[in-house]
Amino acid sequence: MYAASSSIREDEEAMLPNSSREKPAEFKSWGWESTMNHLSLRIIARHFWGVVKPSFLSRTAQKPAPMGETTSPKKKYTTEYLDGVRGVASLIVFILHWSHTSYPSVNSGWGYKGNTSFWLLPFVRLIFSGAAMVSVFFVISGFVLTHRFIQRMYRMEYNELFSGLSSLTFRRAIRLYLPSFASSSLAFICVCLGLVSVPSKVDGKRFRHSFHAYLDYLDAESNPWGWDADFYGFYNPQLWSIAVEFRGSMVVFLLVLGLAKARASVRMLVEIFILIHSFAHKRWDVALFVAGMVLAEFEVWVSRRTNLSKTKPINAILILTLVLGLYLCGYPRDGATSTPGYMWSQSIWPYTAYRRRFWLAIGAILSVGAMVFMPSVQALFMTRPARYLGRISFALYLVHGLGNRTIGKWLIQGCWRYLGNEGFWPYTLSFVISTTLYFPIVIWASDLFWRVVDVPSTNFARWLERACAPEAT
Repeated sequence: MYAASSSIREDEEAMLPNSSREKPAEFKSWGWESTMNHLSLRIIARHFWGVVKPSFLSRTAQKPAPMGETTSPKKKYTTEYLDGVRGVASLIVFILHWSHTSYPSVNSGWGYKGNTSFWLLPFVRLIFSGAAMVSVFFVISGFVLTHRFIQRMYRMEYNELFSGLSSLTFRRAIRLYLPSFASSSLAFICVCLGLVSVPSKVDGKRFRHSFHAYLDYLDAESNPWGWDADFYGFYNPQLWSIAVEFRGSMVVFLLVLGLAKARASVRMLVEIFILIHSFAHKRWDVALFVAGMVLAEFEVWVSRRTNLSKTKPINAILILTLVLGLYLCGYPRDGATSTPGYMWSQSIWPYTAYRRRFWLAIGAILSVGAMVFMPSVQALFMTRPARYLGRISFALYLVHGLGNRTIGKWLIQGCWRYLGNEGFWPYTLSFVISTTLYFPIVIWASDLFWRVVDVPSTNFARWLERACAPEAT
C-alpha cells in the first residue's frame, strides 16, 4: 500500500511471490516463408504448456515467501511455517467436502448411533474436521495480519506502521474478492452449460438459476454489512467465509490503529477483553481474529525476552495444550453431546447449537497458540509438500467446490456404474479409485488458478494502489 517492497512485507498473502519468469526460448529461423506456421504452432504449444504445467514441474518454480514477511530466498522467518499450516488446513476442508457426500457419517462422532468406524475416533477424525480448519484460518489471519505491526509498535516505528496499515487495508477487499468472484463466475458458467445440476431449493428457499440470481449471490458473498456467518448460496457454497475473513481483517486493523501507541500491557488487556466479549456475544469469528492478534502480541513479547528459556515444564504444558487443541478440533458436527469423549460439553456453557463453533474455536486457538512456541512442530509445516500446499491454499479453497460438483461427481458416478455401489467392497473401491483419480486433478486446477488468477489479483491490487496514490511533490 505504499512502496512496492513494503507492501509485500505487509501482505498476509505475501506467500504469493514475485513471479520469477522463465526467459523465453530462442528459436533459430530457417526462412520466414517455410517455417512461419511451424514456429507459430511451436510457440503456441510452448506457451500453452507453460500455462497448464503445474508449478512444481518447472525448473524455476516459484518458491513461497512467508506470510507477512519480506520475500527473500535465504532468510528464515518466524511466520513461514504458517503457510504450511494453512495449506494443510485447506486440504482438510477439501477432504471433508469431497468425502461427506459419499460418507455422511464423517460428520458424526465415534459411537454415535452405534457408528464405531476407526475414522471417527478423536485425532483420527481430524482429516475430516473442515469446520475446525476454517477456525484455524481465522486465527492465522489474525496473527499474520498484525504480527509485523506489533513489532513496529515495540520499535515505535509509527510512520511505517500507519503507512503499512493503510496499504494493507486498501488492498484487502481486492485481494479477497477478486479471486472469489472469478471462482464464482466459473461456477455460473458451468451451471449455464448444464455441467452442474440446479436444485429446486437453496437454503430452504425456492431457487431458479438466472443471471439475476448470480448477481444476488455475488452481492451476498461480498456483503460486509451482514454479520451472519451462515451464508451458503448455490454457486459456491463454501465461500461464506470470505466476507467473514474481510470483516475480521477490518476488526484487527481497527485494533492496530487504535492501540498502536498504547503500552503493551494495555494492548493485551484490551485485546483479551474484546476476545472474551466476542465469545460471550457468540461472535466466534471475531474472537478468532482477535485471538490471533493476542498470540502475535505474546510471541513478539517473548521473542524480545532473551533471558527466557524453555524448561521441561513449559515444554510439557505446550505439548498438552497442542494435544487438547487437536482433540477439540475433532468436535463432531452430529451428536456431539451423545458421543463418548465429548458428552461433557452438554453440561458446560454454551448450551445451544453455538457450542460446536465455540469448542472448535477454542481448539483452533490452543492448537495454533502451541505451535507458535514449538519449533519442532513448525518444522513439519516447513517441508516442501506443506509449503506447496500453502502456496495454493487459497486457490484450493476456491476451486474444490466446483470440482466436486463436476469432475469429481462424474468420476465417482462412473466408478459406481462400472464397479457398483451395492455392498461394502464395491462401494469402497469405487470411492478409492475415484478419489485417486480426482485429487491430482484438483491440485493441478488449484495450481493453475493460483498462477492465472490468484497471483495476478495480488499484483493488480498493488498496481491499483500505486495508481490511486497522489503524485510525489
